[in-house]
Amino acid sequence: MTNNMNDNLPKPQKGHLNQNLVVAIIGAAATLAAAIIPWALDRAAQAEPSPTAIQSTFTETASLEVTETNTAAAIVNTNTPTIEPTATIAATATSIEETGIYNIFLTFDFDGNFIDDTFRQDQSVYLFFDFNDPKNRNDIEVVVSAVDVPGVLADSVYYQIRDKFEPPNAKLTITKGKLPPGLYKVEIYLNNTLDKTIEFTITQ
Repeated sequence: MTNNMNDNLPKPQKGHLNQNLVVAIIGAAATLAAAIIPWALDRAAQAEPSPTAIQSTFTETASLEVTETNTAAAIVNTNTPTIEPTATIAATATSIEETGIYNIFLTFDFDGNFIDDTFRQDQSVYLFFDFNDPKNRNDIEVVVSAVDVPGVLADSVYYQIRDKFEPPNAKLTITKGKLPPGLYKVEIYLNNTLDKTIEFTITQ
């Protein structure tokens, strides 16, 4: 009988979570996470090297490139003497157009490879020169005479030739090694007018 009475007593309700309360808690947690995550990412970004440092490194590299460019420009300016061959060609072209006697030199070999102005007494001496006669007469005279030769009067003639030459150059043997030691001169006349004079020395 007692048992029946207990059955009629009101039973305590079982505890359970209110659905609205659960939704409110989840929303609050999401809001808090949305606020904390950006803050944490911002702190992590501040710990890494700033973009300013990277930019300064790039600027320094750019300055090095400018220095290399300046060096290259300096090298180009230094190598400017490449113009010399052009100047030489221009000078040669001008000399070819000269009027009269030019490009005179003496050698002791017939091919004109050893240019000199001092020769031994036993050496032959060859005279080379170019000429351009505007009158086209090509009348050339060559005279070799003493300037300062011991025991010989000044202007004593040792070699003389006059003839019509074919332009643009001439080659003559002015001595075959028989001149006494001393100082001599070579005078070249074009159409009866003295055009050029050079000197040479004979040694024992």
